[in-house]
Amino acid sequence: MMFLRAPNRNLLGPQGLIGLGILAVVVGIAVYGTVLPDDAGRARVAEPYAPPGGELPLGADDLGRNLLDQLIVGAGTSLSLAFIVAAATTVLAALVGGAAGIGPRWLSATLMRGTDVMLVLPELILYILAAAFLGQSFGTRVAILALILWPVPARVLRAAVLTAWSRGHLEVARAMGAPRWWLLLRHGSYLIGPLLIPVFVRTAMRAIIYDATLSFLGLGDPTAPSWGTTLFWVQTNGVFLSDAWVWWALPPGAAITLTVLALALIGIAVEERLNPALREATR
Repeated sequence: MMFLRAPNRNLLGPQGLIGLGILAVVVGIAVYGTVLPDDAGRARVAEPYAPPGGELPLGADDLGRNLLDQLIVGAGTSLSLAFIVAAATTVLAALVGGAAGIGPRWLSATLMRGTDVMLVLPELILYILAAAFLGQSFGTRVAILALILWPVPARVLRAAVLTAWSRGHLEVARAMGAPRWWLLLRHGSYLIGPLLIPVFVRTAMRAIIYDATLSFLGLGDPTAPSWGTTLFWVQTNGVFLSDAWVWWALPPGAAITLTVLALALIGIAVEERLNPALREATR
């Protein structure tokens, strides 16, 4: 007797669930940071370089500020920036990729040539230069990252649009005069929509890395505690030359690593299940 194999309805799989669990913990910490006082991580609460103990599980920095509060508040700063950038980039990439996929030939060529130019530019260096000249505020950093990170997902989504556009029922509908954007949204979204999930996740991962790098170089917002800013003060004060690096540098570095790892696990798991080529290659 032959048994039909039931389709795998698990979108994440084991590695994706691990990543989701790690991300849920980080998000929970970030949410907890919203109930802390407004000056948490900014106010002086102890002697400079106070070691861990008592009410200071991670000790204090060179100004006597609570390092644990900086870690918690920094989670909210990093995640909120990453998710806003990912949402803006996904929308922008979907618009560009969709227009390039279903638009006139001249529009597709213009958009793709512009995309090629953006792909040639080094993203991180461009981000650093733009932030140095335009400012380090939260909104400015979000806008710069969204305008830098859209080309790669735009090309991915354009390819998905072209694949969906070649389906027979869509060709028939176009021949009958149905509006292109309506066809794409109504009948092509089931093929293209799921790809927005890995695009969102991977963009959030890159946004965290890039923004932490910017803050580490001292170009972030000095008034808002963040993981990258904490590492900047670690380097500036030569903390690596003392034992204080264990409770000062290690926690934010581990937080960045775990968050990026969680997003990477989720992105890889989702993409393997939604991309037929990857799914066949992993069998």
